[in-house]
Amino acid sequence: MLLNYFIGTAGSGKSTLTGLFKDYVLKRNPEISAITLNLDPGVKRMPYTPDIDVRDFIVLEEVMAEYGLGPNGAMILASDLMVNFLDDLKYEIDEYNPDWVFVDTAGQLELFAFRETGPLIASSLGFGSIQKAVSFLFDSNLVLRPNGFISTLLLAASVQFRFRNISQINVLSKVDLLGEDQIDMIVNWSQDFRALEDSTNERESGLIRELSMLISDVFVQLGTTSELIPCSNKEEYGLDLLFGYLQRIFDSDESKFY
Repeated sequence: MLLNYFIGTAGSGKSTLTGLFKDYVLKRNPEISAITLNLDPGVKRMPYTPDIDVRDFIVLEEVMAEYGLGPNGAMILASDLMVNFLDDLKYEIDEYNPDWVFVDTAGQLELFAFRETGPLIASSLGFGSIQKAVSFLFDSNLVLRPNGFISTLLLAASVQFRFRNISQINVLSKVDLLGEDQIDMIVNWSQDFRALEDSTNERESGLIRELSMLISDVFVQLGTTSELIPCSNKEEYGLDLLFGYLQRIFDSDESKFY
């Protein structure tokens, strides 16, 4: 079984990409079985119908009423309470026995990535010889300027550190909102931090410029991160490349998927 977590900031397109990617994989090869798992207990409306849904076990309004919490506090507690239903989620996954599981995480990045429950769930979910990956989404709305790109890059590095035993792919989401030149520019920043430094020097000023230059220099010293994969959230643009990257991470038998 191959399991991929979609993680990113609120509005980065996790839910849309989760549903779209499942449809893409099933259309590519009908012999593959793929399911979606929603781990956001607070989401109201979704662009797809999840096969397994944590909301079947945790109802945000009930958490608010029982513990006297507002929406934000209830979301934090609900995220922590998910560990109590790990066996139920694993049982439902086992019942499907799928080849692929696409996991849609909470809209608020910090609830899954930076609390103890997120890495615990990520390490515990699944069974047998399951292989796991994280796809971290760079929101195209936030990374058009060097300082926005660097801020998101720091978040991606933080997530990679938190889920250090799971391979990570970085995805530039919602590229249908960008022009080709903008896509090329952002992808180039992810591959060439010297180019990122040059853009920072040209386009930023004052304290933001100085901080951005210092942070980008850290990444230069550390070396490049994984290539940024551009994907559309409205069509299949880039999904073949993402699928290929996941296959290489999982070291799967390609004859099964082609």
